[in-house]
Amino acid sequence: MTYRRLFKNSLALIEKGLRDLLRAQRTPPLSIHRAMEYAVFSGAKRFRPVLALSACEACGGDPRRALPAALAIELIHTYSLVHDDLPALDNDALRRGKPTCHKKFGETNAILAGDALLTLAFELLAKIKPAERAVRLLREISTAAGTHGMIGGQVADLEIPARKKTVALHRFISERKTGALIRVSAAAGAIAAGATTRQFRSIVRYGEYLGHAFQVVDDILDRDGYCEAMSVPAAIKKAEHLIGQAKKELRIFSRNAQPLFFLADFLKARIPLRTLSTS
Repeated sequence: MTYRRLFKNSLALIEKGLRDLLRAQRTPPLSIHRAMEYAVFSGAKRFRPVLALSACEACGGDPRRALPAALAIELIHTYSLVHDDLPALDNDALRRGKPTCHKKFGETNAILAGDALLTLAFELLAKIKPAERAVRLLREISTAAGTHGMIGGQVADLEIPARKKTVALHRFISERKTGALIRVSAAAGAIAAGATTRQFRSIVRYGEYLGHAFQVVDDILDRDGYCEAMSVPAAIKKAEHLIGQAKKELRIFSRNAQPLFFLADFLKARIPLRTLSTS
């Protein structure tokens, strides 16, 4: 079973939700809205919103209840990529084989498109009912996206030279720069489902392990990050261990959690076969 086949229904919900949301923004000035749509519809796997919907289902909820939060997280993730690609940060010309937003629309429009996507995300979250759930989701997601989460991890990554980054520092960076939005995707799904305290704690730990593993796997593929502080085989073992720990957190759930097991296995499958460790 492939990722797109297993999550066909979830992906359809997500894509329709994003298209409806961005179509409603098509008012003057059209240039900024074209840049926003270009960035959002760039061939992403939608890993984070799929995780949110799957976590909601695992906790016994209707995945559609998690859709607004899932869309908001994807908008935040997209804005972060638009800004990461800018000359002041990573200075990338391509993303997923297409010109980056600033190459297509100019730096000014790319900066503003990223700002607009972030703002739209919180506008969407504020409309969630009941209000108590909206407040909880706003708190969780804003913390994950801010200086104690994604932005803080990005700053730490930029400020400290690679040669001075220890394994502990790589963990600090990865758990924030990449892991925070993945963790909160799982948490948002659980909140939308009205999860029990036990379910919520397990889902959050699953998200923490998965988010940390996600960055380690990226570092293995790019031969940077963790692979600058440890050997590639050691990084592979670390990723496999984290993925295994994530799956252990799902033991309290019913068969509804199978999509979460698949997401963990999907992440493990990203490690090139020629470098997989024996386990």
